[in-house]
Amino acid sequence: MPTDPSQLDCDSLQRAQAIAATMPFADVEPVELGPSCTTSYSWVMADETWEALRGTPPSEVRRRVAAVSETLGPRFVKEARGAWRYEFNQGIGQWAVWYFTPDRQVLLLTYEGLADTTPSSDDYPTMEMFYRDVPDDLVALVRNDDELCTTVINKESGETLHWASSVFWCDGSTWWISEGFLDFCEEEGYDPLVNSCFQDPLFPYAFGRELTAESVARLSANEDDEWFGDVVAEVRERLQRQY
Repeated sequence: MPTDPSQLDCDSLQRAQAIAATMPFADVEPVELGPSCTTSYSWVMADETWEALRGTPPSEVRRRVAAVSETLGPRFVKEARGAWRYEFNQGIGQWAVWYFTPDRQVLLLTYEGLADTTPSSDDYPTMEMFYRDVPDDLVALVRNDDELCTTVINKESGETLHWASSVFWCDGSTWWISEGFLDFCEEEGYDPLVNSCFQDPLFPYAFGRELTAESVARLSANEDDEWFGDVVAEVRERLQRQY
């Protein structure tokens, strides 16, 4: 089931709030996520985030995504079925997962436990609908992967799919919203970007803005930590990579 707001880790949420308050979009009006934990930090509007992502070359997207996940730690980066999987997850009921293939295709899944579009954990038909018209080779990356713990299960067949609140993909140059996900939103009367809280877990990448080593370093260290400067230096090296 979608995450109960009362079960969110408020300490983790407050840390994420403090981090996001340092990001370039801290002057945007805040929004509420739920009755138990209320965000005090600001979000880029969903359409602005989408347009910024679409305007960012895939190589630059991967540079930012890799720098963030590698800074969080090795468990957030892994090779998966010939692709590279990167995750951003701070344990507050939301995450972003990216798959980059050798032929430069990308699969992006976002999850927000409180989003209107989030299927329940046993609603396999809806989750399968979200992946409709996504290229088969990309869907194969997230189907029946026993290493994933965030899956929706088909109780009859035992098949699984990666759980998500929204599904996007890139053909190597152009970003698309999954046709199945768009159909679902049309049926339910949802805006696919706003009601999925698409932009929430994408804040660390600062699409459309300069991504600084300091902002990425704050995802894993506090500025008053004596090793903060070392983390910043490591991030700077990661941001120099070309993909």
